[in-house]
Amino acid sequence: MVLGMVSSCDNSKKPSSLPAAKVYVANEAGGSVSVIDLQDSLKTTSIDLSDSAGNMFMAHNVQAAPDGKSVWVAAATMDSNKINQLIVIDPNAGTIKERVQLGKDLHVAHVVLDNESKNAFVTAGETNEVIQVDATTYQVVRKFDLGAGHAPHGLRYSHGKLYVANMDAKSMSVINVADGKVIDIPLGGMAAQVAVTRDDKFILVSLYDTKEVIKYNLKSGQITRIPLPGTAQGPIQLYATPDSKLLYVADQGELLERPVSNEVFVIDISNAKVISTIKVGNKAHGVVVSNDGKTVYVTNSIDNTVSIIDVASQKVIHTIPVGKGPNGISYWFETGGMP
Repeated sequence: MVLGMVSSCDNSKKPSSLPAAKVYVANEAGGSVSVIDLQDSLKTTSIDLSDSAGNMFMAHNVQAAPDGKSVWVAAATMDSNKINQLIVIDPNAGTIKERVQLGKDLHVAHVVLDNESKNAFVTAGETNEVIQVDATTYQVVRKFDLGAGHAPHGLRYSHGKLYVANMDAKSMSVINVADGKVIDIPLGGMAAQVAVTRDDKFILVSLYDTKEVIKYNLKSGQITRIPLPGTAQGPIQLYATPDSKLLYVADQGELLERPVSNEVFVIDISNAKVISTIKVGNKAHGVVVSNDGKTVYVTNSIDNTVSIIDVASQKVIHTIPVGKGPNGISYWFETGGMP
């Protein structure tokens, strides 16, 4: 077991009015995870993901377990070996407690856990798989083969099923975890990430190349296409508020030779319309909403910051410096983590 090195910096001398919680940020270029303490004056600590051999790991995505007892990071080494790991952090100690060896040349992207925090699931874009890891034994227990040419990226878990966004196949795979059956739903665009509403009515999917968000009705299977504003350069991550009313979409840009974007779009889920555009930092990528639904957190990959948005005013209320190249983001609170 290798413990991560921890450093800290104080971003504000004034007490924060935000709740007792932490935001975990995967710094892909920095080989670290930043931890923003929302109650302690937005104090930020950094966990170095390097192993005992000195290998630096690119943290692409981070996910707090629903039971709040662990935080999982999908990462690969920066050297030619491309060793892929799931790195497990103890949120109370702020140290690395386990490294799950996944293999080489997988191009792992996103990790999620089931509702009971018993299993973790990570996408492997290079091998077109979703890998299942037992969250107690830290052993790989199963691999779901999506088929050649899928390039799975983001995913979410809900009620025994995994919803997987496929970049190359331009589709969403739905995996029934119990029996391993997979169905593919064509979407007509490069699917980057998935969001699930808490009322269990809709799956939302970002389509990068067509600059749209798909609203998929879980009951009827109906697909509604939500066009983003003309300023959009390509959405990546998206997250719904706990009341299932609003969807926050981080518009990144940069891919396909497009300009970098600094916008977050707010969608009224019921009416399937963009109702607001919020300016954040450059190359907005990751997004998560607090468990009380009052604040939204967005990673700005070029600026090396996280923007905190107040839902009531739809304005940025804090900008927090983090590590280099922040990518994925997750919200942890005392009794759990946002899925």
